[in-house]
Amino acid sequence: MMVDRSYPRMARVCFMALAWLFTVSVAIQVFFAGLALFVSPDNWLIHANFARYFSLLPLIMAVLAWTARFPGKMIRRSLGLLGMTIGMFLTAVLSSRIGMLSALHPVIAIMLFGSSIAILRRFGILTQRTHR
Repeated sequence: MMVDRSYPRMARVCFMALAWLFTVSVAIQVFFAGLALFVSPDNWLIHANFARYFSLLPLIMAVLAWTARFPGKMIRRSLGLLGMTIGMFLTAVLSSRIGMLSALHPVIAIMLFGSSIAILRRFGILTQRTHR
């Protein structure tokens, strides 16, 4: 029986593109927060709205990781990004109700960026193994 490997290959390419897009988006989001803090509070709206554009990318990445037949760890890492993204939204939206816990917002942002970089590195290791 012949297996069509084009779907997993296409999923790998799309996963990598979305992983890069997500990582860059997180960095841009931090830049927007800096603009709001150090330039003008009017920039908070840009910061708040921009997150909506890339917040579901980790969910799509998890589906692509499964389609690409990546190890379960890569799927879990993608879902971890989704969980952290949800945490970001919760700490922002509920900041007046959760008090000091809202200070986790920038901490989660650091974790989100670090985890995104870890996924990019891990993806590089996976693709090197498949090309040998």
